[in-house]
Amino acid sequence: MNIGLLKETLSSGDSAEMTIRVGSEGSVPAHFHLTEVGKVTKDFVDCGGVRRCTEVCVLQTYVATDIDHRLAPSKFLGILNKAEVLGMDDKTEVEIEIQGQTIETYAIASATQKGNQLIIQTQAKQTACLAPDACGLPIASPSPPQGDSCCDPQGGCC
Repeated sequence: MNIGLLKETLSSGDSAEMTIRVGSEGSVPAHFHLTEVGKVTKDFVDCGGVRRCTEVCVLQTYVATDIDHRLAPSKFLGILNKAEVLGMDDKTEVEIEIQGQTIETYAIASATQKGNQLIIQTQAKQTACLAPDACGLPIASPSPPQGDSCCDPQGGCC
C-alpha cells in the first residue's frame, strides 16, 4: 500500500477504532503509539552488478504501558502529514515496524474500514533475486522443491 491510499483511508475513518493485524498471527495491542515516520532509501548493487535504489516510508509503532491509549485515525493521519517535509511521493510504499523478538518490518497490504473499525493488514516481506540470470536461476520458474539448490556456487551470487 502506498502513502496516498493510506492517507485516504485514514481520512475516511475518523471515528473508527484502529487495529493493526500482523499476518495471521494476531494484532498489535490497541494501545500502540506511532513514534516515527521515516523515509528510508536503500542504494545497492544486486548480484548481477546493477546499481539500484529504492525508497519506502517506514512507520514505527511502540507499545507502552499506557493501556488506555488509543490512536485515532485523524491523529495517525496528522502524524503522516507532518512527515511531508521528508519529500515522499504519495506513491511511496509503506512499511511498518513492530516490536517482536526484534524489530520486525512488514509491508502494509491494505487498510479497510469495516463498520466502526479501521483495519490495517500487514504482510510479510519477501526476498527475491533481482538478477536471476547472473545466478543461473530459472527466470519464470516457481521456487525449487525442498532440498534442491538453484544457485550455482560458481555463478557469482552466493
